[in-house]
Amino acid sequence: MNRSSHETVQRVAQDKRQLILDAATHVFAEKGYHGSRISDIACEAGIAYGLVYHYFKNKEEILNSIFGEQWTVFLEAVRQIASGSQATEQKLLAIAELILNAHRVRSDWVKVLVFEIQRSQRFAQPDRLRAVSELFRLVGQIFRQGQKSKTLRQDIDPDLACAVFMGGLDIMVTNSVLPQTVKPSPSSNDGSHYQEVAQAVVEIFLGGMLGEEAGRR
Repeated sequence: MNRSSHETVQRVAQDKRQLILDAATHVFAEKGYHGSRISDIACEAGIAYGLVYHYFKNKEEILNSIFGEQWTVFLEAVRQIASGSQATEQKLLAIAELILNAHRVRSDWVKVLVFEIQRSQRFAQPDRLRAVSELFRLVGQIFRQGQKSKTLRQDIDPDLACAVFMGGLDIMVTNSVLPQTVKPSPSSNDGSHYQEVAQAVVEIFLGGMLGEEAGRR
């Protein structure tokens, strides 16, 4: 097999693997991990049942791959923001937009993350804890930079500030996928709604909720 043919085979295999992961993400989001079967994933992907096992040993490996690969992409986006030259407020705004907009861009993956990983024993696996710790390290770095430049208050633990900020965003993302909860009504479907919400989150976090009258009391 020449080099060109070998690369073609690799590309086809990678495409097929991604097809299975995309199908599994949709099936897990719709039926839940425990309610899904390999045959459901194969049907969604439009491939033979046995072909799934050519790429993955079982459902658990598929779920691990969904988390690992998507989280890697997400972390890289966060890393780019954290290492950028923007002001602290703009970095926090970019983080908020990235997280809140995820439900619009990858709604199935967000559902799987919330229901099948984040709120299950699987989340306690060492590799996942390390992955989440890296997220908090990167966002915490933004808070430390803000304190160093005196943009942010220096009398507050940056790790605590990071936890409060990320915790608020986590609740909002969870609320977006839970049924029968009160959700902000999107004014548009092009992402501008999430930009507005992200701006409000950062303004509330940095400026607080107290109005002008509060300072006069």
